[in-house]
Amino acid sequence: MTTFQKTLLALSTSFIIAACSTTTTVTNVEPTAVQLNTSSKSDPEFEKIIEPYKSSMEAEMNQILIVSESSAEKNLPEGKLGNITCDMVLKKANDYCMEQHLEPADICLLNNGGLRSPLPKGEIPLSKVFELMPFENELVVLTMTGKKTKQMFQAIARDKGMPIAGARVVIQDSLPPIVTVGGKDLDETKNYRVVTSDYLSNGGDKMYFFKSPERVDTLHHKIRDAIVEYMKEENKKGNTLKPMLDGRISYKK
Repeated sequence: MTTFQKTLLALSTSFIIAACSTTTTVTNVEPTAVQLNTSSKSDPEFEKIIEPYKSSMEAEMNQILIVSESSAEKNLPEGKLGNITCDMVLKKANDYCMEQHLEPADICLLNNGGLRSPLPKGEIPLSKVFELMPFENELVVLTMTGKKTKQMFQAIARDKGMPIAGARVVIQDSLPPIVTVGGKDLDETKNYRVVTSDYLSNGGDKMYFFKSPERVDTLHHKIRDAIVEYMKEENKKGNTLKPMLDGRISYKK
């Protein structure tokens, strides 16, 4: 609990005491800031006050969303964590697009740096999704020209891979990468819709190819919430999570 929250709680307690009396009136309040950190001594009274909130929070974070058939970690040119995360995000982004009468996204692109924790094999509680995606980033769909989309894939090849879904990339030394989107060769004359985070869409992590798109659609859903929704929906259907490598990004031999 932050200093502000503890101060607010102390003030709230004072008002409750005053409210129980028929004669006491609060005429002045003097807040005191108390710094809390890992070396702070335990305060039994304070622990007693926050215990109901702590128990409620732990119960929510420990709820099981789905069972995963294997663990998922980051890797290059592709990793199970990047693959399964992008697959989940692309699926939910297109659900949101349908609800909002928008054209669906063709591709999902995230960054390995934004995936902050692996997913374990077995039961996945809500807390693991918060560890994976602790940020408040929102989903954004960018409509990009074929030439801009080609630049995106060239950057993916130059960085030796990034988390993607909806496309396959073959990296071949100094030659342009071989790219298919939805099973078809990349067409520089058409536009593509790419779902990503609002952070990356603004050029974060050196993704400058996202600058000046043809169109921007903000879906008003957080990436973390989309992942949680996907897991809950699949679990309700009796499905498990299946992180896997499928060669979506590879090197030409």
